Amino acid sequence: MKATHRRAVGMVATLVVLFVYAFFAASIGGLFADRSPLVQLTFFAIAGLAWVIPLYPVYKWMRGLTDEEA
Repeated sequence: MKATHRRAVGMVATLVVLFVYAFFAASIGGLFADRSPLVQLTFFAIAGLAWVIPLYPVYKWMRGLTDEEA
């Protein structure tokens, strides 16, 4: 697959994953509404960074890297 096609597919996958992830993170975050601000801050800080983990392989694939090159 050409690099431009990989980037297009990766961009669509990123948007879909982020939309679904944001929905679930916000839904779970609603469970913390009555908790202390520190607990809420901790949850949303972790949730705000955790989206990178499932998308990292997609980004490597978009760039055409193998495991040895990354």
